Amino acid sequence: MKKALIILCTLLIGISVWAADLHRIITFEELPIKAQEFVTTNFSSQSILFVRIEVDVTKTEYTVRFENGMEIEFNSTGDWEEVESHAECLPTGFLNENILNYLTQNYPNCCVHEIAKGRYKVEIELNTGLELVFNKNGEFLRYDD
Repeated sequence: MKKALIILCTLLIGISVWAADLHRIITFEELPIKAQEFVTTNFSSQSILFVRIEVDVTKTEYTVRFENGMEIEFNSTGDWEEVESHAECLPTGFLNENILNYLTQNYPNCCVHEIAKGRYKVEIELNTGLELVFNKNGEFLRYDD
């Protein structure tokens, strides 16, 4: 019984050390180049609070959190997947021109608080709570709840 308890404790400690290494803070320079360029181009005025890597069995994700609460999630190749801020308006210069035009024409007094890019669509949440869904070409599809 004592031997089994020692083995179990050793196993739990080993799993904890292994899991901790899969979710860790890294330097900005350890981000994929594409992600570094995205941050530098679109968020150069923001101060980075931390950069985190999360390694899962099926994927690797990076998160950049800024001091003002803005956050960007990147996939393993450095493509952005989600950008969010609940306190300030997000920069939108990286969005498809059709989406930008739609937002400017239909919601000129609103700002974007969240952008999520999926395989076939882009979802945008405005500061009013309204959620808009666009296809990859930037054509408006529908409102979402």
